[in-house]
Amino acid sequence: MIIYLVRHAHAGQRSHDGRDIFRQLSEDGHNRARELVSLFAEHPASRIMSSPATRCVQTLTPLAEAVGMEVEECQDLWEGSSIDDALAALEIEGAGNIVACSHGDIIPGLIEMLGARGVQIQGRGCELGSVWILEFKDGQWVGARYGGVGNDQLEPSA
Repeated sequence: MIIYLVRHAHAGQRSHDGRDIFRQLSEDGHNRARELVSLFAEHPASRIMSSPATRCVQTLTPLAEAVGMEVEECQDLWEGSSIDDALAALEIEGAGNIVACSHGDIIPGLIEMLGARGVQIQGRGCELGSVWILEFKDGQWVGARYGGVGNDQLEPSA
């Protein structure tokens, strides 16, 4: 199974009033969200999961609409969540490929945890709208590769 882990696209200014969950994508963010539709055209997903943050859901909504699926909100992908819980939320054996959207604290934490478990990590980064390609097989994480932003190479690590 492949998990395409997307960092949400560009959003407006961070809110410091406790309502940051509702922050919307910017125009650039919406453009990147639409780009993801063609990026994933040859990499179909069985599930589309997202942090409940509006900017994350908006990042994956055009893809979900294009393939006739719903974006499943997953609290464990919300920023500030436990990295253990976020990883467990993605370890869905037999789910097929997953596109999931999360945040700039969760994604690096997941990659660091996988590296600490001995998983081969290729690349580094966590830019807005970027994609990590994670491979989960037979109950084990086997690889992680940074696809970056605008990279059409979404194949798993070798």
